[in-house]
Amino acid sequence: MSLSGAGRRAKGVRGELEVKKLFAAWGFTVRGLEGEGDHIATRKDEDRLLAFHLETKRQERLYLPKWYAQASSEAPEGFVPLVEYRRSGEPWMSVLETANLLALLG
Repeated sequence: MSLSGAGRRAKGVRGELEVKKLFAAWGFTVRGLEGEGDHIATRKDEDRLLAFHLETKRQERLYLPKWYAQASSEAPEGFVPLVEYRRSGEPWMSVLETANLLALLG
């Protein structure tokens, strides 16, 4: 059985809250972007600022290239676009550009 439009949105909002709590548990400050469902997560580590634009998807069908393109086009200047997604019963997964991952790993 598929969810109604309101049911899909509620599922998405629950997913965004789950991701927000995960990032907060790791010391990130997470805030929503006005007028959008997206969030940004920031954390100051020693001499650098970690800054992500979170595109959260709580869906059964995966459209990773489309979602990453969306995250990239909407990310504010200086923020790493990051797609957070999960299917029912699965853990949260992250998708980011390999160059960004390597830069973060230093």
